[in-house]
Amino acid sequence: MDFREALANDIDNVFFNTEEFAETVDIDGKPVPIILDNDALLKMPELFAMGLVEGEQFIFIKEKDMYRPPQPGDQITKNDEAWYVRHTVSNEGVFAIRIGRSQT
Repeated sequence: MDFREALANDIDNVFFNTEEFAETVDIDGKPVPIILDNDALLKMPELFAMGLVEGEQFIFIKEKDMYRPPQPGDQITKNDEAWYVRHTVSNEGVFAIRIGRSQT
């Protein structure tokens, strides 16, 4: 097994394991494991300066669990609540998505 295969295995079996780091939530009508990491928001001082942290969350979700790459401004439904994509980064098959309650 090479490094990329080992990493993909860890992503599926460790990080997105609901008995370890992940929790299952409903995203756009589909139950999927996500990792909620609001501590990541605390590491973004520019957001505090702009007053953007309240009402926002930082989630990680496997790319294969999304029907398409989320874009800023897209609405996603998380547990029957509307959230709006602020920023998305993709790395090694995982989206890191900052979402907020308001559309702006």
